[in-house]
Amino acid sequence: MRTEAASGFGDDACALRLRLLQLEEENRALTETVERLQGDRQLLEDILNAIPDKLTVHDRQEHVVFSNWSEEDTYWENQGGERDGTACFGCYFRGEKFCDQCQVEEVFETRRQKIIELYNPKTREFRSITVFPVMRTDDDSTMVAEYVRDITATRKMERELRVAKEAADAANKAKSEFLASMSHEIRTPMNGVLGMLDLAMDTELDEEQREYLEAVQNSAESLLALINDILDFSKIEAGVVELDSQAFRLRKRLSALHTMFVHRAEERGLDFRFSVPDSVPDGLVGDPLRLRQILVNLLDNALKFTDAGRVELAVQVVDRHGGEAAGGVVLEFSVRDTGPGIMEAHQKRIFESFAQADGSFSRRHQGTGLGLAICKRLVELMGGAIALRSTPGKGAEFSFQVPFELAQFEEKAPKRAKGGEVSKAERTARGRILVAEDHPVNLMFIEKLLTKHGFTVRVVGDGTEVVPALREEQFDLILMDIAMPEMDGLAATRAVRAATGMKTPSSVPIIAMTAHAMKGDREQFLATGMDDYIGKPINSDNLLSLIFKHMQGKG
Repeated sequence: MRTEAASGFGDDACALRLRLLQLEEENRALTETVERLQGDRQLLEDILNAIPDKLTVHDRQEHVVFSNWSEEDTYWENQGGERDGTACFGCYFRGEKFCDQCQVEEVFETRRQKIIELYNPKTREFRSITVFPVMRTDDDSTMVAEYVRDITATRKMERELRVAKEAADAANKAKSEFLASMSHEIRTPMNGVLGMLDLAMDTELDEEQREYLEAVQNSAESLLALINDILDFSKIEAGVVELDSQAFRLRKRLSALHTMFVHRAEERGLDFRFSVPDSVPDGLVGDPLRLRQILVNLLDNALKFTDAGRVELAVQVVDRHGGEAAGGVVLEFSVRDTGPGIMEAHQKRIFESFAQADGSFSRRHQGTGLGLAICKRLVELMGGAIALRSTPGKGAEFSFQVPFELAQFEEKAPKRAKGGEVSKAERTARGRILVAEDHPVNLMFIEKLLTKHGFTVRVVGDGTEVVPALREEQFDLILMDIAMPEMDGLAATRAVRAATGMKTPSSVPIIAMTAHAMKGDREQFLATGMDDYIGKPINSDNLLSLIFKHMQGKG
């Protein structure tokens, strides 16, 4: 009996020791787990404490579960080391006790993240606060975390960058306006150079003299082309380019372009083609002069760089909208050549300002490198895009797409010429013209040109002399320079229109002569009371045509 009892007690003691060993092992494992978790928690806290941003986690009763605010932080000190429900960080930062709309409460209610930005005008500091919900896994309750970041330096940098950009834009605009002004000032003497050359070419010259003058004329025209490029680009950069909107016939404009370039292509032995299928509408509404400028640039480049083969302009419809009657269309214009092509490295910057495919000192073709940059800007102003496709040795293709509205034209019978076309030499008049111009060379050119064609001319050197001259004599037309020393052409025109008691009617046609070509200039001239204008440098034929237009029936 005792033996059995002793045996049973021994078994229990053995089981107890075994269980004790198991508990010790579990306790050791548990201790290691706790220590590991404590280490992980400490590591997490160390990381959070090391970051410059501040984080606070609290429950709905404002009890702080975690915060990396240090004891030196004013906000933490203000809260007495724990949240007491008097103010969230947003209130504290703004110096307020309560929020009109508590962001923390909103997150508790919606369980959705909220991001706010605060500014303290006293300290001139910015803070970004992200308030987001944190779910507890043990009791499924919700806590809220406030993540505060000091963005004062970021906002300061953004402000400085904005100010710097505005300053750079202003400097760029000033540069463009300066270039436009300088181009204008250069165009005025160029008017005298080209005008006097034009007159000289109409005199009796021997072969050697004509050769010299033709060389000077070609150089002057090249210089004028460079000036025009700079003027156009500076106007675009300064944001003063104004697109026109008028109805025009596409095929008539393209035919004029073909006539302009076909002889040059034939002289170089090139096949020059225009492809405009019947599906392309003829009546369009847009800016025909800017479209012509783009195409002239592209065709000029293609002919310039193509030594053999062909140059082709193709037009096609890529989109229609609104129907045939009063809708719109997107046209693609493509200029292709069989020239040397453009290397891939140059293709990426070919549309940049002052970029040239051949930048070496030995390049065969000179220029400003602005032509394609101007094309790109104009196409974009017209609401389109321009692209280049080229393989070295196989030519290049420049194409651009622009939208147009459709225009309807009535078919008119061709007018019968009365007595045949009138040539430049035959179009003489017996009218009297007053010329107001302060530049002596320009004045000499205009006076000699008009006198040569039968006009009686009187000249004055300033706008102040215009009305007195009209009181003394009767004139059929006035050529009015815009920029004159004491009274400009606009003021002089207003004075003429308002004057009474003159021998010349106040309604006398006035044509502006100007090197100005900025946005709104044309409208300003016409609104002042001028009847028309001609740009400098003045082309003799264009000036005479304009004069005859406004003097029909006189003389």
